[in-house]
Amino acid sequence: MFKKVFFISLVLLAIVSSRSFSQSALRPTFAGVYHSGLKGQVGIGTDIDQKYFGEIRFGANDVLETSFGIEGLFNRNIYKDEWFNFHAGLMLGYYFYDEFRIGIPLGFTIKPIENHRNFAVLMEATPNTFGGSRYTNLRASIGVRYTFRK
Repeated sequence: MFKKVFFISLVLLAIVSSRSFSQSALRPTFAGVYHSGLKGQVGIGTDIDQKYFGEIRFGANDVLETSFGIEGLFNRNIYKDEWFNFHAGLMLGYYFYDEFRIGIPLGFTIKPIENHRNFAVLMEATPNTFGGSRYTNLRASIGVRYTFRK
């Protein structure tokens, strides 16, 4: 019962987020591709240079036995520079083998090309727990982001 309520809450959160994205201040401004172990993810999110930003990530797996999942990440930039951001936040996810996740992402966004700050590299560690099985792990991800602005 709890898992169904959590899934319904996550779907409602996604609907509210999508309506928020349609407003001018919170529209999607970046896309990213991430890899961690066997699982890959793609995501879209709001402006990573703002104090608070959000992202929705979808599983992009090439392993057939691996289930599809969706995650919502809500982050706060703790340190922000012209070429470097450090963020922390909250991650809520649902995986379609009847599991949900909750975690605390900690990450660095590095903009290594001086003349092209729209390209960024993400390095992120997320301690997280699976709600149904009480399994806890540390997920490390690396990926690239591209911001569609100016």
